[in-house]
Amino acid sequence: MRAATLLLLACLAGAIACSAPPAIPPDATGPALPMAQALDRPVSFDADVRPVLERRCAVCHGCYDAPCQLLLTSAGGALRGATKQLVYDSSRLEAVPPTRLGVDGKSYADWRAKGFFSVTDSPDSLLLRMLALGRAHPFTAGRRLPELVGLDINRPLTCATGAEFEQYADQHPLGGMPYGAAPLGDAELQVLVSWVVQGARPPEAVPLAPAVAADVKSWETFLNGDSLKQRVVARYLYEHWFVAHLYFDELPKSPFFKVVRSRTPPGQPIDVIATVRPYDDPGGELWYRLQPLQESIVHKTHITYALSPKRMARLRALFLAPGWEPTFFPSYAPAQASNPFIAFAEIPPRARYQFMLDDAQYFVMTFIRGPVCRGSIAVDVIEDRFFVSFLDPDHDLSITNPDFLVKALPELDLPAQHRSELTLGGLYLEYAAKQRKYLDERAAFYAAADPKKLGPSLAWIWDGDGKNTNAQLTVFRNFDNATVVRSFVGATPKTGWVMDYPIFERIYYDLVAGFNVYGNVTEQVATRLYMDHLRMQSENLFLSFLPADEREAIRASWYVDATHTLDYKVADSLHGLEYGTQIKFTTADPMAQLFAMLVARSKLVAGQPGKGTPNERAAEVQLRRLAAVKGAWVPMMPEVSLLRVRVDAKGEQDLVYALVHDVAHTNVSAMFGEAKRLEPADDTLTVIRGQFGSYPNFFFAVDAGGLTDFVDHLLAAKSAGDFEALVDEYGVRRSDPRFWETSDWLAADLKQREPIQAGIYDLDRYVNR
Repeated sequence: MRAATLLLLACLAGAIACSAPPAIPPDATGPALPMAQALDRPVSFDADVRPVLERRCAVCHGCYDAPCQLLLTSAGGALRGATKQLVYDSSRLEAVPPTRLGVDGKSYADWRAKGFFSVTDSPDSLLLRMLALGRAHPFTAGRRLPELVGLDINRPLTCATGAEFEQYADQHPLGGMPYGAAPLGDAELQVLVSWVVQGARPPEAVPLAPAVAADVKSWETFLNGDSLKQRVVARYLYEHWFVAHLYFDELPKSPFFKVVRSRTPPGQPIDVIATVRPYDDPGGELWYRLQPLQESIVHKTHITYALSPKRMARLRALFLAPGWEPTFFPSYAPAQASNPFIAFAEIPPRARYQFMLDDAQYFVMTFIRGPVCRGSIAVDVIEDRFFVSFLDPDHDLSITNPDFLVKALPELDLPAQHRSELTLGGLYLEYAAKQRKYLDERAAFYAAADPKKLGPSLAWIWDGDGKNTNAQLTVFRNFDNATVVRSFVGATPKTGWVMDYPIFERIYYDLVAGFNVYGNVTEQVATRLYMDHLRMQSENLFLSFLPADEREAIRASWYVDATHTLDYKVADSLHGLEYGTQIKFTTADPMAQLFAMLVARSKLVAGQPGKGTPNERAAEVQLRRLAAVKGAWVPMMPEVSLLRVRVDAKGEQDLVYALVHDVAHTNVSAMFGEAKRLEPADDTLTVIRGQFGSYPNFFFAVDAGGLTDFVDHLLAAKSAGDFEALVDEYGVRRSDPRFWETSDWLAADLKQREPIQAGIYDLDRYVNR
C-alpha cells in the first residue's frame, strides 16, 4: 500500500489529524477536522450502518444513475461494488445487458464477472479511502465550491478501481466523499470504518410478521389462479404493477413489496426471472410473487400502491366478474406483447380504463419515476407545469363503442414493437402517418356519435365519481425530472391535458412497460418521438372543450416557432373545429374558467389545501407575494428549493415550503436546442405548502420573524451578485455545516407528514450557488 493511502486511512481512523496539502486551492481547504476513532464494539448493519448510508450516502448513490452504479441503499449494493459501465449513454449504438441489483446477478461472483469491483474489501477499502480523501480536503464552510468541483450529472466519471485510487487522489484531491458536500461527522465515520473492518457483514434476513405473511399468501393466491381468465388478468396486473412499491394499507407497519415473476411457486424461495421488459418471454413456467424490499426507500423510485381486501374486491369486480371470457393467452412475441390493445383485447376496455383511473396519480407517476431515474426522455417533452384531467368512461368511444378499438388497432402499435429495426427517420415518418390515420378514424367515430355537432360538455371530463382525488392532477417538470401531485396547484398553466383510455395506456407502455433504460439511442429517441404525439393528442383533447373559434389561436400560443412542423400541421392537427362545446364560457380566459368549473364541481375531488395553522397562514401572507410573479430574480431560482421556516428553537413547529421554478418555453416540440427556446422573462414561481419533489436543488432556512425580509430581498434581486448576497444570508450551501442537519430535519419532517410516501431525497442535483 502506498504512503498516500496509508496516510489517508490513518487520517480516517483517527491516528493522525487530517489536513490539506498546499497544492489545493485556498478556498477548498479548512482547519483539521476532529479525529475519527474506530468503535471497539460490533456494529449492526440495520441499527448502526444503514442510518448512516441513508442520510449521507444514498442521497447520491440510490438509483440507476448512482455514480459508478455504486448503490448504497443496501448492504447488497455496497458489497456488489462499483463499475465503470454507464447506464445512461445517449450515444450508445447497441443495447447493453441490464445490471439491476437483485435481478441480473445472483451472487457477488456474478457481479465481478460483469465488471463490478469491490469497495468494501478490508483493509484497502475504496469506500474508506474515498471517505478519507474527503476528510483530508474539507471545503470552506458556507462558501461556494470551487468551480473545478464538477456537479453536472453528465460529468465524466473516473470510477477508480483500487489499483487506480492513488492516481485518482493525485488528480482529483477534491473528489473525496461525500462528494462536493460538508464532511461526515466523527460518529458517522466511526460506524462505517468499524463495519468495513469487521467484514462488512450484511444483515440477517428477518421473517415476515404472521399478519404480513398471511396477506402475502392471499395476494399470491389471487395472482396465480389456474383459469385462463385469472392468468390473463394476472398478467395485465403484473405489467401495470412491476414498478410499484406495494404495501398492505390495513397493516400500520407494512413493509413494501415488489411483484416479480419467479421460477418458483409460493412457499419456496423466490427465483426472479430476469427479463428486460415485463412482457418479455419468461422462458417457461412462472409464478407471480411478492418480494419484500430489502433496500432503503429512495423517494424518486418510491411509487406506492396499496393492497387491501377492498382492493381485491374491486379488482374482482372489474376483471373477474361474469360477462366476458378470454379465448387465448397473450403471446410473448414482441409485436403482440408490446401492444396492450392486442395482448389484452379481450379484457373489457372499461375495466382496463377504470383500473387506471382509480389510481391515476400512480400511473402518471410511473411515467416519470418508473424505469428511469434520470427522466429527460420522458420529461423534456412536456411543459414545466400543466393540469391533467381524464375523459369520462361513459363518453370515451374506445370504451362505449366496441368497434372503435378494433378499427383503430393497426394504428396503435408502440415503439418497443420495433426495437431497433427501423431508422429514426423511418420511425418518425411511420409514427406520423399512423397517428394522422388514427386521429382521422377517431374523429369519424365521434362525428357519428354527435350528428348535431354539439361537442363535449363538462360531464365528459371524469369527476372522480364524486370522491376520487385522482381526477385532477398537476405535473411539474423540473428540468430532467418531474413531480405529480393531486389537485390543480398554482396559477392557470400554459397548457392543459385531457387523456382518454388510448392515450393513457399508450403513454404507460411507451414510457414504462416498453422502456429499456439500457437500450440504444434508436430505442430511446423512438420513445421520445412517440411521446410527442401523445402530448399533442392530450392537449388537443383538452382544447376540444374550449370555444371552437379560439382553439387554433390558443394552440399556436403553445407552439411558438413550431407551428410549421409535420406533427403540428399534419400528424396531430386539430380535428373537429366544426364542432362546438356545450360548456358556456362567459370570460375572456376560457382555460382559466374551465379549470375553475372543474374545481367547483366537487371540493372533495379537487382536494384543495385547507387554511392551515396560524403559523402557516402568517407565513403564506408573505410567500404569496412570490407566487406567479415575473421578475429578474425568478430565472435565478433553482428548479426546486425547499424553504425551512424556523418557528421554535427545537424545530418541532418549523414549517417547510417548496419554491418551484416554472420555466417558460416557446415550445417543447424539439429534442435539442432547448436553451434557445427558453423565455426567462416569463418564468414564474409556484409556492407549495409542505415538501415537494424527489430532487431538491437548494435549501433556504429563514426564521419566521425574518420571512418578510427574505421575500423583500428575493423580489429585489436584479443580478447574480444580488442573488449571491441573498444566498449568503439565507441559503444552505453544500459546504454549510447546516447542510446535513437541514437534510436530516427535512427527512424526519417528510416521514411525519407522509409516512407511506416518504423516501430518501436525491441530492445529486443540489446546485452550487
